[in-house]
Amino acid sequence: MKIKVVGKAHLQGTSKKTGNPYDFIQVHYLGRAPGVVGEAALTLNLDPGNYPYDKISVPGEYIVDFNGRGFVVDFAPASK
Repeated sequence: MKIKVVGKAHLQGTSKKTGNPYDFIQVHYLGRAPGVVGEAALTLNLDPGNYPYDKISVPGEYIVDFNGRGFVVDFAPASK
């Protein structure tokens, strides 16, 4: 599906609750959601090893594919 990225954040650190490390990129985009008229602000999480933070353009259009469980399997710039 085609999305328009409107924001991004790189979150990295250690969980205060479990002590486990975390490192991921949040991509914020507008899209359809149940019970929302118009567009809703949505977020998807990406692995920084597969999708470098500095390569994601804001604003930018991307093609994102999800597997059957809702996890991102591909995230690439949309061709113009």
